[in-house]
Amino acid sequence: MTLNREDYLLVIWEFLESFDRISEKELANRLKISPPTAYEYLTKLSDEGLINKDGKKISFTPIGRAMARELVRMHRIAEVFAYNFLEVPWEETHASVMELEHIFNGKRGEVLFKNLGRPEACPHGNPIDPEVRFKEVPLLLADDGQYTVKRVVFEDQALLKDLASINALPGTVLNVHRGDILEVDNEYGALKVPHPVSMSLRLSR
Repeated sequence: MTLNREDYLLVIWEFLESFDRISEKELANRLKISPPTAYEYLTKLSDEGLINKDGKKISFTPIGRAMARELVRMHRIAEVFAYNFLEVPWEETHASVMELEHIFNGKRGEVLFKNLGRPEACPHGNPIDPEVRFKEVPLLLADDGQYTVKRVVFEDQALLKDLASINALPGTVLNVHRGDILEVDNEYGALKVPHPVSMSLRLSR
């Protein structure tokens, strides 16, 4: 896949929404590029007025945020299409549509959104409108107890595959057990969730 500006903006949004931060190294790892390449492109985005770079802190400018918001929205609409009509497995929809959001944009995207029945969320529970906020708690901060899976913000394929293995999709119930490593379980099995990615699994009572 040839990376372009949209791919960078999409990943920056993903990290900021999930963890409230992003580093050049994390961007490089997510996009499978070298850190120097990530640095070079982030500098380009800064020069274009799409992001702010304050030392190691990266954030969107208003223009960059508006552009990224539309990309994320189209990405989530494309995920619904892939999951509902192409029968792409739940844990693979994020990776499978990384190029579709470039096709389903503008008028095409709105037609697709309408024909999909104007869904409110992607298969991972994330709102089609990325600005919508929920009453939720990250797994990392959840007390012991029973919760409903709300969404998976950072759509890491390994985490999605693990969650799918115990049918822990949005709307299902999980039991949380705190310890050195967080553990969740349900009637289908149990998972240990490492702390770094546990921020991206959001739960509700």
